[in-house]
Amino acid sequence: MRVQLEDDTVRVRIDEDELTELLQDVALLGSTSFGMAFTMRYAIDATDADACTLSGTAHEWRMEVPRGALRELQAKLPSKDGLTFDIPGRDTVATTVRFDVDVKDSLRRRRA
Repeated sequence: MRVQLEDDTVRVRIDEDELTELLQDVALLGSTSFGMAFTMRYAIDATDADACTLSGTAHEWRMEVPRGALRELQAKLPSKDGLTFDIPGRDTVATTVRFDVDVKDSLRRRRA
């Protein structure tokens, strides 16, 4: 899993194995260390809800992605088109979540 943060956007890119894990109710866990200052821990889960949500703190957060949207994404692989969600902010602009499955990984699997 690769997580990128830029301005008000969180981009998550996973491979097909990780997508399968999500759909089997296995959370994807990751962490990023910022030198000796702190470590950011994050988890991605599938949810039966209709909306993508973020919860937690800057140091430890969880993203829940709608299972139905994940299944639709899986059905159209390989595809460059991922999922996009806008999550309202508190007195700020919305956070955009871009959720993609690695196209190169998908194409490699189909050639093998």
